[in-house]
Amino acid sequence: MIDTHCHLTYDGLRERVDAVIAAANAAGVGRMISVGTTPDDARRAVALTERFDGVYATVGLHPHYAADADLAALTAAMRQLAEHPRVVALGEMGLDRHYPDPPIAAQREAFAAQLAVMREQPDMPGVIHNREATDDTLAMIVDSGVAGERFVFHCFTGGPDEADRILAAGAMISFTGIVTFGSARDVAEASDRVPLDRLMIETDSPYLTPAPHRKVRPNQPRYVADVARFLAARRDMPLDAFVARVDANAERFFAKLR
Repeated sequence: MIDTHCHLTYDGLRERVDAVIAAANAAGVGRMISVGTTPDDARRAVALTERFDGVYATVGLHPHYAADADLAALTAAMRQLAEHPRVVALGEMGLDRHYPDPPIAAQREAFAAQLAVMREQPDMPGVIHNREATDDTLAMIVDSGVAGERFVFHCFTGGPDEADRILAAGAMISFTGIVTFGSARDVAEASDRVPLDRLMIETDSPYLTPAPHRKVRPNQPRYVADVARFLAARRDMPLDAFVARVDANAERFFAKLR
């Protein structure tokens, strides 16, 4: 299995990363993408790719850090790190309206700058962070001229209508442990709408531990197996067949993931 979105550089995982990766491998998770949320975080993720064969990285700026961003330094780092053989995507980038800060204007500016880098890097896909801002996020993607097919909306938390809008734009959708929560039936229903060739799985660890391990902290890449089991059962598919399909999706989308 592939965990397409985790944060191995974050507290709870980074200080015991050898054990975390070994546990993932023992659970059948052979590859994982440690997603960069700032340029410095991306550099730390890249360093991990040089230590562990199954680890890959991305480079971008999470919208939570938009207010203090040096956009010139950000875009320079994105261009530089995109050349690394284990950097498989740009992002995570996007918009987040859940909290009042940072201001949405700053988030838009940072997102626009990263979309501009995507225009320059036609072979690199983009990882989208979107929270309560789907229409704004999709509008900015359309305005950027970057094809919707180049994006994955990670950690999907919406309902079926929201999934339909993202799918209509051409993007992939990725599910975390949230889809397994009894309180998130709308997310599970949305997963039913996603064609199998447009779906990916992730942990977003160290957050969002899936059922039946919800009390376990921190979440780890090993638990992507539980996301896979839940979605395979929901589609009445054998687990091996489901995993083969979503892994193939990840390999197709993240072209450098081999």
